[in-house]
Amino acid sequence: MAETKYKGRQDASTKVLQDPEGNMIFALEVNGTEVANFVECSGLKSSTEVFEIQEGGLNEFVHKIPGQTRWENIVLRHGVTGDTTLQQWREEVTEDKFALRRDGAIVVKRLNGMEVRRYTFKRAWPVAWEGPAFNANGADLAIDMFEIAHHGIEVTITTYGD
Repeated sequence: MAETKYKGRQDASTKVLQDPEGNMIFALEVNGTEVANFVECSGLKSSTEVFEIQEGGLNEFVHKIPGQTRWENIVLRHGVTGDTTLQQWREEVTEDKFALRRDGAIVVKRLNGMEVRRYTFKRAWPVAWEGPAFNANGADLAIDMFEIAHHGIEVTITTYGD
Protein backbone atom coordinates (compact mmCIF):
# COMPACT_ATOMS: atom_id res chain seq x y z
CA MET A 1 0.00 0.00 0.00
CA ALA A 2 1.31 3.42 -0.93
CA GLU A 3 0.12 6.79 0.28
CA THR A 4 -0.05 9.82 -2.00
CA LYS A 5 -1.13 13.34 -1.29
CA TYR A 6 -4.01 14.58 -3.42
CA LYS A 7 -2.59 16.87 -6.08
CA GLY A 8 -5.69 17.61 -8.15
CA ARG A 9 -5.78 16.43 -11.77
CA GLN A 10 -4.31 13.11 -12.74
CA ASP A 11 -2.95 12.22 -16.16
CA ALA A 12 -5.95 10.83 -18.09
CA SER A 13 -3.81 8.10 -19.67
CA THR A 14 -2.91 6.59 -16.27
CA LYS A 15 -6.10 7.26 -14.32
CA VAL A 16 -8.19 4.23 -13.42
CA LEU A 17 -11.79 4.97 -12.45
CA GLN A 18 -12.80 3.41 -9.17
CA ASP A 19 -16.22 2.62 -7.79
CA PRO A 20 -17.07 4.49 -4.58
CA GLU A 21 -16.69 2.56 -1.38
CA GLY A 22 -19.72 1.24 0.50
CA ASN A 23 -20.18 1.30 4.27
CA MET A 24 -17.18 2.65 6.11
CA ILE A 25 -15.62 2.95 9.52
CA PHE A 26 -14.61 6.48 10.55
CA ALA A 27 -11.87 6.50 13.19
CA LEU A 28 -10.46 9.49 15.06
CA GLU A 29 -6.75 9.58 15.83
CA VAL A 30 -5.36 12.12 18.28
CA ASN A 31 -1.57 12.49 18.53
CA GLY A 32 -1.15 9.21 16.63
CA THR A 33 -3.47 7.12 18.84
CA GLU A 34 -6.87 5.90 17.67
CA VAL A 35 -9.35 7.08 20.31
CA ALA A 36 -12.80 6.39 18.86
CA ASN A 37 -14.86 5.13 15.93
CA PHE A 38 -17.67 7.36 14.70
CA VAL A 39 -21.01 6.87 12.99
CA GLU A 40 -20.94 10.33 11.39
CA CYS A 41 -18.36 12.96 10.48
CA SER A 42 -18.99 16.35 8.87
CA GLY A 43 -17.17 19.65 8.45
CA LEU A 44 -14.31 18.46 6.23
CA LYS A 45 -14.52 21.70 4.27
CA SER A 46 -12.53 24.79 3.41
CA SER A 47 -13.59 27.91 1.57
CA THR A 48 -11.66 30.92 0.34
CA GLU A 49 -13.04 34.44 0.33
CA VAL A 50 -13.23 35.99 -3.16
CA PHE A 51 -12.49 39.66 -3.75
CA GLU A 52 -13.93 41.16 -6.91
CA ILE A 53 -12.15 44.09 -8.50
CA GLN A 54 -13.78 46.09 -11.26
CA GLU A 55 -11.28 47.61 -13.63
CA GLY A 56 -12.29 50.86 -15.30
CA GLY A 57 -12.79 50.55 -19.05
CA LEU A 58 -13.08 46.72 -18.99
CA ASN A 59 -16.75 45.75 -19.08
CA GLU A 60 -16.22 42.11 -20.18
CA PHE A 61 -15.26 40.74 -16.78
CA VAL A 62 -14.45 41.40 -13.15
CA HIS A 63 -11.07 40.38 -11.69
CA LYS A 64 -11.42 37.79 -8.91
CA ILE A 65 -8.61 37.30 -6.43
CA PRO A 66 -8.39 34.98 -3.43
CA GLY A 67 -8.68 36.22 0.14
CA GLN A 68 -8.42 34.32 3.41
CA THR A 69 -9.11 30.60 3.56
CA ARG A 70 -11.31 29.32 6.38
CA TRP A 71 -11.73 25.77 7.64
CA GLU A 72 -15.02 24.44 9.01
CA ASN A 73 -15.02 22.79 12.42
CA ILE A 74 -15.09 18.99 12.31
CA VAL A 75 -18.27 17.54 13.85
CA LEU A 76 -18.12 13.92 15.01
CA ARG A 77 -20.91 11.74 16.37
CA HIS A 78 -20.35 8.41 18.08
CA GLY A 79 -22.07 5.93 20.31
CA VAL A 80 -21.58 6.41 24.04
CA THR A 81 -19.00 4.05 25.54
CA GLY A 82 -17.08 3.80 28.79
CA ASP A 83 -14.02 5.49 27.25
CA THR A 84 -13.57 9.06 28.52
CA THR A 85 -10.58 10.16 26.37
CA LEU A 86 -12.53 12.74 24.37
CA GLN A 87 -14.44 13.95 27.41
CA GLN A 88 -11.14 14.52 29.26
CA TRP A 89 -9.75 16.45 26.28
CA ARG A 90 -12.85 18.69 26.33
CA GLU A 91 -12.52 19.22 30.10
CA GLU A 92 -8.91 20.40 29.61
CA VAL A 93 -10.29 23.23 27.48
CA THR A 94 -13.07 24.14 29.93
CA GLU A 95 -10.46 24.21 32.74
CA ASP A 96 -8.36 26.81 30.84
CA LYS A 97 -5.60 24.38 29.81
CA PHE A 98 -5.94 25.77 26.28
CA ALA A 99 -2.26 25.23 25.39
CA LEU A 100 -2.98 21.54 24.89
CA ARG A 101 -3.79 21.62 21.18
CA ARG A 102 -3.28 18.35 19.39
CA ASP A 103 -2.75 17.01 15.89
CA GLY A 104 -5.00 14.25 14.64
CA ALA A 105 -6.75 12.58 11.75
CA ILE A 106 -10.08 11.27 10.58
CA VAL A 107 -9.27 7.87 9.09
CA VAL A 108 -11.73 6.29 6.66
CA LYS A 109 -11.49 2.50 6.65
CA ARG A 110 -13.19 -0.30 4.79
CA LEU A 111 -15.18 -2.75 6.88
CA ASN A 112 -12.14 -5.08 6.84
CA GLY A 113 -10.06 -2.37 8.55
CA MET A 114 -7.98 -1.35 5.50
CA GLU A 115 -7.38 2.40 5.35
CA VAL A 116 -8.89 4.21 2.34
CA ARG A 117 -8.30 7.89 3.09
CA ARG A 118 -6.86 10.06 5.86
CA TYR A 119 -7.84 13.65 6.72
CA THR A 120 -5.01 14.97 8.91
CA PHE A 121 -5.70 18.11 10.93
CA LYS A 122 -3.31 20.34 12.88
CA ARG A 123 -3.41 22.18 16.23
CA ALA A 124 -6.92 21.07 17.14
CA TRP A 125 -9.02 21.48 20.26
CA PRO A 126 -12.61 20.51 21.09
CA VAL A 127 -14.89 23.55 21.03
CA ALA A 128 -18.16 21.81 21.84
CA TRP A 129 -19.62 18.63 23.29
CA GLU A 130 -23.23 17.52 23.31
CA GLY A 131 -24.44 14.50 25.22
CA PRO A 132 -27.07 12.06 24.00
CA ALA A 133 -30.81 12.62 24.00
CA PHE A 134 -32.45 9.88 26.07
CA ASN A 135 -35.82 8.33 25.32
CA ALA A 136 -37.00 5.32 27.33
CA ASN A 137 -39.52 4.40 24.62
CA GLY A 138 -36.94 3.89 21.88
CA ALA A 139 -34.06 1.58 21.15
CA ASP A 140 -31.86 4.20 19.48
CA LEU A 141 -28.14 4.32 20.11
CA ALA A 142 -27.04 6.98 22.64
CA ILE A 143 -24.92 9.41 20.60
CA ASP A 144 -22.32 11.96 21.77
CA MET A 145 -21.29 14.87 19.55
CA PHE A 146 -17.84 16.47 19.59
CA GLU A 147 -16.92 19.54 17.56
CA ILE A 148 -13.24 20.20 16.90
CA ALA A 149 -11.61 23.45 15.69
CA HIS A 150 -8.31 23.13 13.81
CA HIS A 151 -5.80 24.92 11.57
CA GLY A 152 -6.25 23.04 8.29
CA ILE A 153 -6.65 19.59 6.77
CA GLU A 154 -4.32 17.59 4.54
CA VAL A 155 -5.93 14.77 2.55
CA THR A 156 -3.95 11.58 2.02
CA ILE A 157 -5.29 8.87 -0.30
CA THR A 158 -4.20 5.29 0.30
CA THR A 159 -3.79 3.15 -2.81
CA TYR A 160 -3.54 -0.61 -2.97
CA GLY A 161 -1.63 -2.76 -5.44
CA ASP A 162 -3.20 -5.73 -7.21
